[in-house]
Amino acid sequence: MSHPFVALLAERIVVFDGAMGTQIQARALGPEDFWGKEGCNELLVLSRPEVIAEIHAAYLHAGAMVIETNTFGANRVVLSEY
Repeated sequence: MSHPFVALLAERIVVFDGAMGTQIQARALGPEDFWGKEGCNELLVLSRPEVIAEIHAAYLHAGAMVIETNTFGANRVVLSEY
């Protein structure tokens, strides 16, 4: 049985969301938005979920069919600096 996403790819071009990092930067968030860990975009899912939701909504409004999570480098190696 084929996965629904694979079936969709067989039917048409699928548009993914765009550059999440530049969308976050365009919002001029401050250190308080990052809980003092400025630049750690992964925290925004917890500290400012409405910002992430707004960005995702804007991509859907623009025609994106697939939205990815705001996890960037949410792993031990990348987050070790925070």
